[in-house]
Amino acid sequence: MTDTDAYRAAVRLLAASDKTPAQLCERLTAKGFDEKETAAAVDRLVREGYLNELSYAEKTVGRLYSGFYGKEYIRAYLQSKQFSEKAIGFAEDIMRGLDFEKSAKQYYAALKKAGKTSSQAMSALYKRGFADVLPQ
Repeated sequence: MTDTDAYRAAVRLLAASDKTPAQLCERLTAKGFDEKETAAAVDRLVREGYLNELSYAEKTVGRLYSGFYGKEYIRAYLQSKQFSEKAIGFAEDIMRGLDFEKSAKQYYAALKKAGKTSSQAMSALYKRGFADVLPQ
């Protein structure tokens, strides 16, 4: 296989869904590309602007926040998706500007309106990473 083959495979993988560089390397390696080919493909995609981990982190934070997920869940999700420390730090900066307390209260109210007990609603908030801003 060649660097060009790895690049084409990487483009196909990115066309299906966003990925972190680490995820992309892992997927390419699983497809049989060696470390050199994989690194060359990922470097080229970064240079060409097709692989932007910070943009992906920003989109991920926005999507999860708007889906009523808290900071702790978002941090764990980013780590599970193999975001770099730099991207996680960038995401932390974005999260500092978001009102998680307001989001937790809105989600709690929606759960209560849907017929959940206070205990059930609090449990749902905790599971979604709102442990640090649970409504009183």
